[in-house]
Order: sequence, then structure tokens, then C-alpha cells
Amino acid sequence: MKQNVYITGFSSTKFGEHYDKAASSLATKALLGSINDAEIKKESVQAAFFGSLVSGSNSQTSIGSTCIRECALQIPITRIEAGNASGAAAFQQAYSGILSGLYDCVAVVGVEKLSDYVIGGTIEKILGATIDYHWEFEMGATLASLYAILTKAHMKEFKTTLEQLAAVPVKNHKNGVKNPLAQFRREISLDRFLKAKRIADPIGRFDPATYCDGASSIILSSSKIIAENPDIKTKIPIVGLGHASDTLSLHHRDTLTSLQATKKAANQAFKMANINAKDINVAEVHDSYPIGEILAIEDIGFFPKGEGGKATEDGLTSPGSEISINPSGGLKARGDPFGATGIAQIVEIVKQMKGEAGERQTADFNYGLTQNVSGTGAMTYVTILAREEVGK
Repeated sequence: MKQNVYITGFSSTKFGEHYDKAASSLATKALLGSINDAEIKKESVQAAFFGSLVSGSNSQTSIGSTCIRECALQIPITRIEAGNASGAAAFQQAYSGILSGLYDCVAVVGVEKLSDYVIGGTIEKILGATIDYHWEFEMGATLASLYAILTKAHMKEFKTTLEQLAAVPVKNHKNGVKNPLAQFRREISLDRFLKAKRIADPIGRFDPATYCDGASSIILSSSKIIAENPDIKTKIPIVGLGHASDTLSLHHRDTLTSLQATKKAANQAFKMANINAKDINVAEVHDSYPIGEILAIEDIGFFPKGEGGKATEDGLTSPGSEISINPSGGLKARGDPFGATGIAQIVEIVKQMKGEAGERQTADFNYGLTQNVSGTGAMTYVTILAREEVGK
């Protein structure tokens, strides 16, 4: 039997500020939710992979073990830390565990409780690990200032305008209104974005995704589980995966108007799935800053290089268009609890596949894609999912 890996269960908490909940409680809610959604016995889960950036810090080191205990499970756990892409990294490790034959059913949990670290610049220090610590962070650079450099480079080379950049968060906030689990469920006008105070010119106050709390979980199962349980309701095959890296520092890169790791990871995933960008009709990409989404839709191949800004401004990435980008609201409106983000992106595509996305549902399609980035693009993970009948 050809070994495939399927998503058979999924769950997410609401993203936002959960001051009254421990990080492990968020993880537990998401994990139990995905197990219940998969309609399997807890004992069927053989291992769990946790994606989290800050859980190695201070009081959150026991998130995984506490979560497993609260779920009344006795299984091995592995914590994956890959910067802002920790969730997608954990997902790919879990996938490999099943594909290798080591497991038949595993859980993936992405979790972050960032409200514990908002005082004293602690989050910024943790994020320093996702950029060049000595040549960028210690010299005063932040993710905002580095993304400002990427933004200016794109504006200079391709004449990308502030209006085109602002069209990204305007669209994503509009999408977020329709997502009951999103952190921000309100629209923000283009004019408000353009008039906002610049925090790292040309990046304004309302441009970046905000830190928040939340957890998402997915159950992965082997072909054996699928064959033995024909009544499983969710059977979404994973048909393409890609993982690539680039230099950590911007000053060592060949270009500032493309994320080479995204291009490489997308090419790997498309080759594995035996499709191309034109086959994708819905995608969740890493829009931590507006230029992030524009670079993503260009580097993945949805639009030619330099035309991502205009395409967004013209509504070509909005719901109902040929390619719907970030129907969940993206990192900007859904929220960005680092370790949970990559899993939440995949959960959104699964909901779209199953026709369970409510008002933000994309019309008939066969393939969906996610792109999760660490730092300024030093690592990128791309995942392609297919409808069950297409992915056989």
C-alpha cells in the first residue's frame, strides 16, 4: 500500500489575549478539540509534536508535558523551535514520523502565550533569535526595521506604493470580520492605515501583525488508519511539502526584493504535488508585515515579480477572485501567536476543503497552500493540501 499522510482532525482556540489561561491550558483545549474532531480514542495518538517559540523561556518550559498530562495521555512529545515558523516545522516533523512508518497517528500542537512577555521588551529579545543576533539585533535592528528595508527595496525597484501596501491589511481585516476565531474582527479603512504614525518608515503603526495568545492542533494519520476506518469524516491528504532556508542577515542576501527560501520551498512542494501555482485557488501566507504577503504571492508564483502590490490593490487576491489570499484574516487580523500560526494556516485550508469556512468560504477548488516564515525569511515552510478524491 502506498503510504500517504492525511489530516483527520483539527481544532483552534480563539486568538487574542488570554490573561486568565495558562499556555498549557490553551494547548490542552486545542489538542482535545482535534482528537474529538477526529472521532478517535485518545489512546490512538502515539506521539505529539509541539511547535512553540517562547516555550523554552521562563515559566513555559513544561507546556508540552503539562498538556499531555491534562489530556490523560502517556505518549512521547517533541518540542520544535523554528522561530515564527515553529508550527509548520512541527507539522513537517510529524508528517515525517508517519511517512517513515514509525507512527500511524500523531498530534501536532502549535501554541504561544505571548501576553506573559509583553513587559520589558522580552518578546523582542526572543525574536532576536530569528534574525542575525550580532549583526542585526545587537546593532539595534528589529523585525520592523528589517521589514522596512525589504519594503523600501520593493518600492524602489518596482514602484510599489503605500496604497498598494496598505491594501494588504485592509483586505485581511475585512476577511477577519468573517472569522469567529480571529483576534480582530473589524475593518480598518485604507485612509487610517495611510495616516498612521510611522514606526519604521514606511511601516506604519497598523501594518504589523500583533502578538497574541492561542493554540491550534491537527491529527495526522497514516493510510493504514484511513483503510481501517472508512467512516472517518476528515481525510485531507498532504500532497506537497517544502522547506528551505536563506542567510539569516539581510546584508548577506543576493536580493532584497525576493525571499529565496520561499521560492525554493514552493518549488519543492509543487514538484512533490505535481502541480503548479495556477492550480492553487486559496492560500494562507505569512503577512506579518504587508510586504510579507506581497513577496509571498510573487515568490510562490501567483503573480509575476513586482506585480504583487498592484494585484492586491486591484482586488485579485480577495475572496471570489481566482486566488483568495488569507481568507482567515491572515496573521494581521486572525492574530500571530508564533508557534500556533503555521498550524492555524493549515486548519483554515482544511476548513475551506470541507466547506466549513462559513462566510469566508472559497468556491469550488482542488488545492490549497500555506506558507509559514521565520524572521525575515531565513526559513520558509510550504504545505499543499488536496481534496480527498484529488489526492489519491
